[in-house]
Amino acid sequence: MHLSLQALGAKESMIRQMSVIAEKVDKPYRLYFGESDLPTPEFICRAAADALREGHTFYTPTAGYLELREAVAAKVREIHGAEYRPSEVVCTAGGVMAIFLALRALLDPGDNVLVLEPSWPLFNNIIGLLGAEARPVPLALEGQEFVLDLDRVRALADARTRLLIVNSPGNPTGWVIGREEQEALWQLALERDFVILSDEVYDRIVFDRPVAPSFTAVATDKDHLVVVNSFSKTYNMTGWRLGYALVAEELARVMTKLEEYVVSNPPAMAQRAGIVALREGEDYVKDLLGKYARRRQVVVDRLRTIPRVALPNPVGGFYAFPRLEGLRDSLSFAKDLLLEARVGMVPGVAFGQSGEGHLRMCFAQSEEVLVPALDAFSEFVERSLGD
Repeated sequence: MHLSLQALGAKESMIRQMSVIAEKVDKPYRLYFGESDLPTPEFICRAAADALREGHTFYTPTAGYLELREAVAAKVREIHGAEYRPSEVVCTAGGVMAIFLALRALLDPGDNVLVLEPSWPLFNNIIGLLGAEARPVPLALEGQEFVLDLDRVRALADARTRLLIVNSPGNPTGWVIGREEQEALWQLALERDFVILSDEVYDRIVFDRPVAPSFTAVATDKDHLVVVNSFSKTYNMTGWRLGYALVAEELARVMTKLEEYVVSNPPAMAQRAGIVALREGEDYVKDLLGKYARRRQVVVDRLRTIPRVALPNPVGGFYAFPRLEGLRDSLSFAKDLLLEARVGMVPGVAFGQSGEGHLRMCFAQSEEVLVPALDAFSEFVERSLGD
């Protein structure tokens, strides 16, 4: 059997590797998946059940129900002040599909994409599958904090650069881009004529302001911008597989054409639930953020007491990304941590070479999980890295 060289070249996710190892561990602390332990709220589940009873079990328009796309546009206007027409919204089976469709529509073999790192490994793998080149652009470390290095972006962009991928709030870093940084990147995109793909999946999970800055607020046209979002994190709907992209109308038509060949349309009942989430979910989102803020504080306070551990401030998202002094092989360390201490974290190198020396932990878990996991982590660090 001949297998595609591009498919064979796709790297196995280290996050999945950790989940496989966890199957051998008795009662592990599962802090490796980017997922809350909280279920989808009842009002959204009820909306899906009502949709099933009302007969929403058939194909829908490929880009999603018009009512859903209208609701997405209304929410973007409400929280970011940006105007999008329903024809500029493409609903997809999860945010991953929105990213894939956008990259498939915009890239040819031989093109390159700048990716701010540390970053979710999915970006680089999709780019490689499409025969393009992913060019990592590491965020700089100033003290303990990640910051954008615009000169690095500028130096790596060339005539074959088609996109720059920005994930803010960031997975795994918790970094949140500022408005001035967005404006600088936007001017560079116009100057060099590339598209910014802004992954804003965690835009409602931010701890120092009401909502994270969106590129929709600085964009002066839609031809140089793709914004990807999802229902997974904001409404705890990871298993529902519902996301969307905000794009120029021409790109929306191309992505919709491609989507038909991949999945036909997002599930009808999930779309109906998504409409209700957008229209009735603000109180839930505020309550959820309060829960995450408390869990975040538990993690930040504990990690900052551990010798040899430095913690960049997780301003947004629900991850901590501690750096361990002297750590050179985060994959081996993470495996040992899981097998010996039952604590499952993701090695920092999973998010690019600039993540080496770090570990990612998800703090969207209950304190009953976080507290003992952090105690076990602290003891393991002291045994492994202590003098």
